[in-house]
Amino acid sequence: MVTCLFKDDVYPIIRFNSNDLTALQPGTSPLGLNLRRITGFLGRSDNMVKLRGINIYPTALTAWLGARGDTTGEYLCRVARNPAGRDDMTVMIELASGVADSAALRADFKALLKQRLGVEVEIALVPAGVLAPLTDLEARQKPIRLIDDRFAKP
Repeated sequence: MVTCLFKDDVYPIIRFNSNDLTALQPGTSPLGLNLRRITGFLGRSDNMVKLRGINIYPTALTAWLGARGDTTGEYLCRVARNPAGRDDMTVMIELASGVADSAALRADFKALLKQRLGVEVEIALVPAGVLAPLTDLEARQKPIRLIDDRFAKP
């Protein structure tokens, strides 16, 4: 949707609903213009999940997990409501060939994601190739990174 807010003005201001998230930049313009300025791209609102009051963008994990040599870079976040009514997230991470699942490695990923996300998540380590059917990596330009099971019918 694209809308011109001021039709009678010389310089129309155009807004559009792209679901991109950004933030207003404080201070004045170095050019002396009296216009609001925005910072760079922060994420997409349609790829966000709120978990215990924290906004989590699953696509942000790409940079943190892809830089490690012990993963393939593929992952999937699953959010579900536990029997006590609390929302929990499990991050399924594909391990690189030759890397074995261990409690120490799971603890390392758990600590990394708690530090970066600000909320504790569960970790499930899976062999390479297991997530391809869930992320739809073969058929989509952008793989699925979030599956929200909280509102799924049993």
